[in-house]
Amino acid sequence: MTMKKNNEELAYEKVKRAIMLKKLHPGQRVTEEWVSNELQMSRTPIRSAFKRLENEGLIKLVPNKGAVVYNPSNKELDDVFQLRIVLEKYAAQLAVASMSQADVVYMERLLEEEVEAYQAKDFEAFMRVNGYIHVYPAEISGNNFLLEEIKKLNQWSDGYLILKDEFYTVPFEEVKSIPEHNRIVDAFRKKDAEEMCAAINAHLLSTLKDLSERHSIFQ
Repeated sequence: MTMKKNNEELAYEKVKRAIMLKKLHPGQRVTEEWVSNELQMSRTPIRSAFKRLENEGLIKLVPNKGAVVYNPSNKELDDVFQLRIVLEKYAAQLAVASMSQADVVYMERLLEEEVEAYQAKDFEAFMRVNGYIHVYPAEISGNNFLLEEIKKLNQWSDGYLILKDEFYTVPFEEVKSIPEHNRIVDAFRKKDAEEMCAAINAHLLSTLKDLSERHSIFQ
């Protein structure tokens, strides 16, 4: 049982990493046979790994064809980000009313970690920190239902970032998310709910615009 679990995890990590590094791009077919040959393992753990990747929005399993790297439509991107705007602005309003100085310190530390991740070109670290920045207001909002919904939407958004974000090719000085996140945290620091909502709105619309306009570097 342990070996099977290890093989599933290995297959999952290898395919996900290939997508993150743009070695596999949206619309490209990924077969169990190819992964099996590449990793020298049976197809059973690969099938399980594919299901995990599908749940994360990174691949789509097509009957009789296998897996295809997912290529979200602009409408899907718009639907997810518009809903994120509504929920994250509401979370911000609740968070500002109950925040502590320790919460501010935590958010400031996340900003530092984001800069470190960009400078190190560590996409996985960036994804993790980016998620914390967007979810944390909901964590301290006191509304667990809101928190779970924002987590779900962020998981889908993570998939879009992995599929479409040009993390490895955008120079540090041209990165938009860092100053946009700084604006959000600065409003949080000042307990300015209106400005925090405006900053969240501007940031998510900016990200949506970029993701909608980008295409794979292989196309």
